[in-house]
Amino acid sequence: MITKKLQDIVRVLRDWLVSIYLYKKGDEEIPIFVVDKVNFVFLDTIRSFFVREKFILLTEDDIKEGNDIFCLNFLHIKNHSKLFYGNDVLWSFLYKTSDLRSSLELEIRNKRIQLREDYLSQDKGRSFLHHLLPGMQILWEWALLLKNPDIVFSDDMKLMLSLFDVAWSCNSQIFYYLIEDRVEEGKIPTLIQEVHQYLSDLCTKINQYHV
Repeated sequence: MITKKLQDIVRVLRDWLVSIYLYKKGDEEIPIFVVDKVNFVFLDTIRSFFVREKFILLTEDDIKEGNDIFCLNFLHIKNHSKLFYGNDVLWSFLYKTSDLRSSLELEIRNKRIQLREDYLSQDKGRSFLHHLLPGMQILWEWALLLKNPDIVFSDDMKLMLSLFDVAWSCNSQIFYYLIEDRVEEGKIPTLIQEVHQYLSDLCTKINQYHV
């Protein structure tokens, strides 16, 4: 959304609006609206602000009560967002290490299933491979956070990947090929198989990690 539209939303939602974050996810910057409560009758009158836009709409209760279920999502939002308006309600976001471990394992298992479905149902070209990287980056960050809650994340994906490999005794060479765009077209099915095995091995490590 453009700044002017966000400012208009601040003006009309002022009674319910707690904060707006600009969330950097991959190559996109997605606005996140945190509201005190959801009033669909009123929101329907300003539907034009949101039609054909990418956004996330949360309540304060989602953040306060969902910190165990959605801790991975909220942590990534916290680490990759800047406050555009209002109170920084994510600044004091708390989570349990056990919840982080469980959520991380669930995310990896879901990603394995999604990998199979997406690869078989979508175009199997380079675009599919590059779409893997943002999701994998999130997994690497969460896994590093599980080992070191005080870690400061780097914007350099290769640096983060090297830290991850040391922390979890992994070999992520296949992802360096993706980052550097050095994948040969004929080797894509083999690489997908390696990614699937990589996720399986990581899932085992996370499952066996004691917190």
